[in-house]
Amino acid sequence: MEDDTPSFDGGPDGDLDEGLDPEGPSRADLERFGDEFLTCPECGDDVYDQTSICPKCGHAFGNPPGPSPVWIVVTAIAVVAAILVFFVLF
Repeated sequence: MEDDTPSFDGGPDGDLDEGLDPEGPSRADLERFGDEFLTCPECGDDVYDQTSICPKCGHAFGNPPGPSPVWIVVTAIAVVAAILVFFVLF
């Protein structure tokens, strides 16, 4: 009598992509996204990949803030100038 229960190699024949669930992520996805830790570049501590700040040294992960767009700076200057003109004339 043949045993049809799946084994740890993916199935009775071992042909199921090294034991991965066919409904789950691919081998490439697991290699790319599977690690749940990353190393802090400041202190070298392992932190969860979803954290935004290292709990040990306070290093901020993610993209650094870039310069403000020019239109925001120009608008802010125009608003401040308009308020100053309003209070000086009235």
